[in-house]
Amino acid sequence: MVPSTNPTSTVIFKSLIAVKAGNAIIFSPHPAAAKCTVEAARIMQEAAECAGAPKGLISCITKPTLAATNELMKHKLTDVILATGGPGLVRAAYSSGKPAYGVGPGNVPVYIHESANIEKAVELIIESKTFDYGTICASEQALLVDESIKEKVVAEMTKQGAYFLNEEEKRKVESIILVNGGLNAKMVGKSPQVIGEMAGIEVPSEAKVIVAEETGVGKEYPFSIEKLSPTLAFYTVKDMQAASELAQKLLDAGGLGHTVGIHAEDEKVIEAYTIDKPAGRIIVNAGTTFGAIGATVNVKPSLTLGCGAIGNNVTSDNVTVNHLFNIKRVAFGVRQMPKKEESAQNEPALTK
Repeated sequence: MVPSTNPTSTVIFKSLIAVKAGNAIIFSPHPAAAKCTVEAARIMQEAAECAGAPKGLISCITKPTLAATNELMKHKLTDVILATGGPGLVRAAYSSGKPAYGVGPGNVPVYIHESANIEKAVELIIESKTFDYGTICASEQALLVDESIKEKVVAEMTKQGAYFLNEEEKRKVESIILVNGGLNAKMVGKSPQVIGEMAGIEVPSEAKVIVAEETGVGKEYPFSIEKLSPTLAFYTVKDMQAASELAQKLLDAGGLGHTVGIHAEDEKVIEAYTIDKPAGRIIVNAGTTFGAIGATVNVKPSLTLGCGAIGNNVTSDNVTVNHLFNIKRVAFGVRQMPKKEESAQNEPALTK
């Protein structure tokens, strides 16, 4: 299953891990990005054939429908499903009767502690959030900033290309984030300027990311949800404890098991803040987009990020080639079970 937010990179990554594990793979694209996905699969198959692979090793449904996807998931030759997409798709994969690796939403909260290198932290966050216009599920969604450094962080973010909305502009952008209770697909992966046009405001041409100060969490506060675009919620917190409680609320609202970030130089703060976070990836002093996928930290490189049982997934791992083959263990006897004493054999197993 391939999402519309990453219709080509997902194909490339899943093709590599599937073939490396000795499997064929068939893709079911999102209808909104079918042409991209079909072309990416064609290129991967062509490259595989040039390397000696058989025809059909990497295939793709050319006319995606719900019926076609369900048929593919339940087909007798389907051994395992890699489901990257929305909650409905993941539930369908888990209900197919076949083994499935699913993923969950991000809604990643990132705490900037007063001990952080502010200039570097902001640089990493902007770089991370603007990659692919924020469509990576591990990208930052909300910044939680100590009040003692708020003014410095705001100034540095503005210097590096963030555009802070005033209250009127915020209300206008909020009005387009949700449609019928869900994220507005038309703003996903769009530039700050396009989002501004949609909302009826003017965003400067040099702006890299739109930022709105926020205080609440939930759908009544649209900036607090996963937005998959270059938009950020900005929260001011009293201290680490307040940041920790707020991060939990944001994860509860739609990101359990996925990713949490922190920028700090105080190692005791890092340990105290991260130890109880319900997330499979805790990214420290790095952008969460590149950190979570394994590009800038030492976790397994992957574009399929599990959220574990707390996120209704079967694994919290970064799904890799190791998840796509069976391990056969040939085990030789190396010891015998200890023999019981004759007297012990005559004793009853249970005593009153």
